[in-house]
Amino acid sequence: MSHTLHSLNSIPTHLLPHIAKIHMEDAGLISKLGYSFVLRYFENAIKDECAFGFYAQDDETDEIMGFSLASPEPSSLTSKLTEDKGWFVKNILKVVFTHPLAFLQMAISSITIRGQMYEPNTIECVYFTVDPKFRGRGLGRSLQKALMDEGRKRGYKKIYASVETWNIASLKATQANGFKIIKTFREGIYHRHRLESEL
Repeated sequence: MSHTLHSLNSIPTHLLPHIAKIHMEDAGLISKLGYSFVLRYFENAIKDECAFGFYAQDDETDEIMGFSLASPEPSSLTSKLTEDKGWFVKNILKVVFTHPLAFLQMAISSITIRGQMYEPNTIECVYFTVDPKFRGRGLGRSLQKALMDEGRKRGYKKIYASVETWNIASLKATQANGFKIIKTFREGIYHRHRLESEL
């Protein structure tokens, strides 16, 4: 099955719900907050001048197969969720009452991520996620490699990533792209490997 990688920053807005739906299959924090947070996160990400990414689209069916996202300031992507105060308060109150542990984890993660960028000229592989029906074909590795190539073109020297210790497929893809584990840490409910690679 052939596919083409496109810039996530230029994705047609009517395709963003497909990106959000794929991301909901991810076990990460934003998906635990709910679909409205995921969609708003990616609406903000594609407008961010520093963030960049790619999405894979099936050449025959035009189906979105997966995506990747990187940023030199990953905490700013999350903080943009609070810019529309009315929207944020309304939606976060739902989370507080229906998923209080997700709310607590959001607070822990927002503190942790601020301290993860070690030096200038570095980027974070924030996400690379593949629709479950397209997994096992090396697509995640290709999406992450596209981030690395683009980061190099933009003058970044190093890329970081955090991968849950249970996520063997993502860990293997990341290591196949040249990342090395530099530490393993806890972030609330998450137990993660911290990885880095030169660009």
